[in-house]
Amino acid sequence: MKKIIISPYSRKLRNGKKNPKDYPYWNELVLGLKNKDFFVIQIGTTGEDAIQGMDEILLDKSYKEIEELLKDCYTFISVDNFLPHLAHAIKKSGIVIFARSNPKIFGYGENANFLKDTKYLRNDQFGTWEECDYIEESFISPNCILGIIDSIK
Repeated sequence: MKKIIISPYSRKLRNGKKNPKDYPYWNELVLGLKNKDFFVIQIGTTGEDAIQGMDEILLDKSYKEIEELLKDCYTFISVDNFLPHLAHAIKKSGIVIFARSNPKIFGYGENANFLKDTKYLRNDQFGTWEECDYIEESFISPNCILGIIDSIK
């Protein structure tokens, strides 16, 4: 059974608003992955919500522990957070979900970088996330990811 690591959240915002990077369709995506016989591991920090259907949830792991998990998995799926940067450093490709940040600036070429539409990009790509609104419709559907997951290496 192939392992997939998901990193579903970005850091909580200081103003308490929902982070504009946080993908709203994880439950549907994980169900689709499970239907394709993937073993799905969620990584995160204490206080983050657990996604339904996880095979394993690992919290508060060190970068070294996450690096070892990445080396041992089929691929990863994450929002635009720290994980794609760590994966890039060890040459592990994956799937990165963008919504308000620009993958041409923050993405890596070895990844499948998903952006629904440039019309949702925030005006100041280097501004603080507290100044940016959460827009649920800015995210791609789970079917977009499920359609290519078997071709990721």
